[in-house]
Amino acid sequence: MIFLLLPALSGAQGHPRVSIDTNLYPYQSQVDSDTDLTFISNARLPGRFSYFSYVNFRGATTGDAFDFSRSEQNLRWAISPELPLDLSLQGVLVDGSGNDFTQLGIAWQVHNTPGFDGFFKRINLIYQITFQLKRFGSADDKAWQIEQYFKVKFPGISDRIYVSGFIDQTFDLDVAGELPSNPVVMEVQAGFRLWKNFYGIAEYRVNDFRLGNEYNLAAGIEYKHAWR
Repeated sequence: MIFLLLPALSGAQGHPRVSIDTNLYPYQSQVDSDTDLTFISNARLPGRFSYFSYVNFRGATTGDAFDFSRSEQNLRWAISPELPLDLSLQGVLVDGSGNDFTQLGIAWQVHNTPGFDGFFKRINLIYQITFQLKRFGSADDKAWQIEQYFKVKFPGISDRIYVSGFIDQTFDLDVAGELPSNPVVMEVQAGFRLWKNFYGIAEYRVNDFRLGNEYNLAAGIEYKHAWR
């Protein structure tokens, strides 16, 4: 329903900047049960609000049971048009019972910060860091996160290429003894535009919560659609 409503909500108020990406990963190098279908949506909404989400599924291409894996729903509000800071409300939905939680934090758009913006523009890099400072609805309410996101393009080489990714690290989490004390989930994706809105993608993944199968390489196809 969110995917269907976003274009209407954004466009009706004169803010038609909405995108939905569909990623399908038929190839998994080591972990067949890893995410192989992802929907990603972004929208710039009225009143200095913005929205970002992803929904992960598994079993779309492996022949295993197709089911939901994880989703994050993010609503952000820019504190001021002059400041590169957003208040962040994040809902995290995880497969299984009692795994969902909510986080409050603040996001810093480093690439839009005066004094830094010129440098980031020259190297075609977007970089954002979010401090998820307070968690609700979880047995680990004391836990907090640092989320980093980046995307870089290479217009001097080709406008078809991009590299993007994220690094999420959780602190003060009550983890089992075998897990790292501050576990990391990381993905780095390289994309090459094949034709129109279709991209070939390769994605290197690290997931410290997946003990014994922390590393995986996925490859597949991405389709990008935007309402402008």
